[in-house]
Amino acid sequence: MNTTAFQARTIELRDGTKLQLRPIVPEDEALLHEAVAAMSERTVYFRFFSPIKRMSDALAHRLAVVDYNDRFAIVATTRKPTGKERIVGVARYDRASGTDVAEVAVAVIDEFQRRGLGSVLLTELARVGRAHEIKTFSLIVLPENSEMLGLLRKMGWIHQARLSGGMYEISFDLPETR
Repeated sequence: MNTTAFQARTIELRDGTKLQLRPIVPEDEALLHEAVAAMSERTVYFRFFSPIKRMSDALAHRLAVVDYNDRFAIVATTRKPTGKERIVGVARYDRASGTDVAEVAVAVIDEFQRRGLGSVLLTELARVGRAHEIKTFSLIVLPENSEMLGLLRKMGWIHQARLSGGMYEISFDLPETR
C-alpha cells in the first residue's frame, strides 16, 4: 500500500473539534456502512444520486479498496465514547483511465456539515491528486445541492459548470501544490 502522498494527521475544525485524517483502508468497509447509515436521506441522495437505505456490501468494498494512485480516498474519523473509530467524512477521486483528469466525490455526515470539513477534505485530496499527476477534478452536482455548490464557489473551484440532464457537470484545474 503506497499511501506516502498523504500522511495521517489530526486536524481541527472551525469549532475546535479535532478529527483524524488518513487514507482509507480495506478494513473501513464496515465503517463506511455506519457512516452512510448516519447520513440523512438528503445527504445520501446528494452523494449517490439515489435514495439508498443501506449501502450494498459490493459498493462498500469498491469504495474502501483503492490503489492509492489512480483511486484514492481520505477519511476523517473521530472516536465514539466507546473508543471505536467512526468515519464522519470521505473525499475520493477516481482517475479517468490514461488521463490527468479524475472524478471527485465528497460526503460528510450531517452532524459534521457546515464546520469546514468538506473544504479540508477537498484541499487535501487536491494535494494528493497533484502528487499523482492529476491536473483536473470533475464532479457532478445536483442543482439543489446548494451546500456543495457554495463550497466549490467559496474555494474558487467552479471554473467550468454546465447543466446537463438536470445535473451540473463541474470541472476545475487543481491548484499548484506548495
